[in-house]
Amino acid sequence: MNYRYTKISDIYFCRSTNNIMLLVILSILPGIIVEFYYFRVAILIQIFLSVFSSIIFEIIFLKLRKKILKFNSCDISSAMLTGILLGLSLPIFSPWWISIIGSFFAIVVAKQLYGGLGNNVFNPAMSGYAILLVSFPVVMTNWTFQNNLGFASVLNFKDVISIIFFTNLEDYYGTFLKFFEMSNFMTQVTPLEQIRIRNKSVVFNVDSFTSFLDSICFYRHWIIINFSFLIGGLFLLIKRIICWRIPFGILSVLFVFYSIDFFYFGSTKIFPLVQLFLGSTMIGAFYIATDPVTTSVTKLGRIILGFFIGILIWVIRSFGGYPDAISFSILLSNSIVPLIDYYTPPRIYGKVK
Repeated sequence: MNYRYTKISDIYFCRSTNNIMLLVILSILPGIIVEFYYFRVAILIQIFLSVFSSIIFEIIFLKLRKKILKFNSCDISSAMLTGILLGLSLPIFSPWWISIIGSFFAIVVAKQLYGGLGNNVFNPAMSGYAILLVSFPVVMTNWTFQNNLGFASVLNFKDVISIIFFTNLEDYYGTFLKFFEMSNFMTQVTPLEQIRIRNKSVVFNVDSFTSFLDSICFYRHWIIINFSFLIGGLFLLIKRIICWRIPFGILSVLFVFYSIDFFYFGSTKIFPLVQLFLGSTMIGAFYIATDPVTTSVTKLGRIILGFFIGILIWVIRSFGGYPDAISFSILLSNSIVPLIDYYTPPRIYGKVK
């Protein structure tokens, strides 16, 4: 008797949670390298402080809860990933205690008080970032960038250490300006705040292609940074660590709304495709919004969630007080995940449609 062999396509390679966390950390390294090129040692200090603080708080609360602690466990790798995402979100010259406070809220309040890994309702990294943004708006809304290549190239290691570790909160803004008043640096509210100013004060060429080239030239630094996170996100998609539905929902909604703004209303002068590579769009779409603990568990629910996050990002960026709205959009979407899962249950196998 001849048997016909077929390949079962629904069997996937099983990975441990710790292995998944480490692959996510590996995929984010290109973005860290690119940011290091532009921001130099300052971004590494912020990431180190956030990662170190997150791991310490994780260990302390695991000990208090009398949990078995293994340094190669998913708890440690999860805390490390949370610290990396938080460190990448912070302004590069924020004081050292900002990272510690943010890590405390991310690990202790947003995760451990809910029962630990797998039980948190809100994304830990964005919870810590949102608390910092509301509590310390002056510190959290100071970004620096340069008109030409080499962010932070003017400052040496001693200057960076002086700003981050030896500046009081009362003197922070004055010290911050003192280091940059004679350099090429520009201080601004956030990276996307420049879009609002540019929309009002600069007139791009009416031709769409010329406007596209102008946008790329002016925002090339942030485009390169976001493109590096896009590469890492595509790696996660290829490895089937994240689902394509949420990033697709976010980016497609943003592209549609920015296209309407650009081509029909003229309320923005930045080409729609370029808008997708500004701020924290790519890291938010591929690394933060796809958190498996705080996202929807159904296929349709993930698409709806992606659309909802994209709409919130566009609304807050266009009409809200914060130009980059990744944190608030994701936290608000986390709160409606149970509702989305309730109304989008998968069809039971064998049930008649």
